[in-house]
Amino acid sequence: MRRVIKVLATGVGLSVQDQGRLGWRRFGVPPSGAMDRYAAVWANQLLGNAPHAPVLEIAMQGAKFRVLEDTWMALAGADNSAELQAWTAVPVQAGTELDFTRPKAGIWSYLAVPGGFEVDHYFKSASVDARNGIGKIIRVGAVLNAAAHKPAIADTGVSARSVRPDLQRDYSKPPVLQLLPGPQYATFSKSAKSQMVESAWTISAALDRTGFRLEGPELDVPQSIPSEPVLPGSFQVPGNGQPIVTLYDGPTVGGYPKIAVLREADLDWFVQCKPGMKVRFQWAD
Repeated sequence: MRRVIKVLATGVGLSVQDQGRLGWRRFGVPPSGAMDRYAAVWANQLLGNAPHAPVLEIAMQGAKFRVLEDTWMALAGADNSAELQAWTAVPVQAGTELDFTRPKAGIWSYLAVPGGFEVDHYFKSASVDARNGIGKIIRVGAVLNAAAHKPAIADTGVSARSVRPDLQRDYSKPPVLQLLPGPQYATFSKSAKSQMVESAWTISAALDRTGFRLEGPELDVPQSIPSEPVLPGSFQVPGNGQPIVTLYDGPTVGGYPKIAVLREADLDWFVQCKPGMKVRFQWAD
């Protein structure tokens, strides 16, 4: 274990995340975990870490760190850092200050260190769920430790490692995202089902780790249902007809009818869509 960074500013949002806590939803505990699991896994892979090793999730802009020891670091996801290039791992010298002040495409960036960040686990996961009081919230002045002294990769004579270009993602150009019918799909009108895929939906500024709101045509809303389990990626439709997409820190049950569930493979794309961005969906075959 080694001290690697000191937090100078937390910015819009900052937390330690891994691939989430499984098996606790029946007790009302959300899975949490990295919002963009694809990017988090790549940040770890660049250093030879296990896919589930804890990473630092950085939301949009404003975070700032000081590097305390010479080390390797990897960044994947949104390209919001002035010093580190996304989808790349490089050696970083002690004293370097890392500023996440360059908001480009995407919302969530993932910073990895050798072995992952050394933090406490709750319910078998390092993921912090601030809404439900699980895990330690990172404050200004916090010092974070790496679990290993060196990356589990050959670093002698290597100046950088990067993800193959065709596997890197340009979050300014999300694909058409795939929808599966939700549990109450049959109760929605034909018009509502068509509007879901024929309209461009705007990502609302009302978003966080619990869920994203969409702005678009007002869907016909069927009668409310008794509360039932809600999966991440569920499109719940409240009385105003504007869908709410439940995410990893969101409630595990809900009483709004669910017209659709986002295909799991597309959820990583969806959460990187910034407020004001237009997104389109299609019903999966």
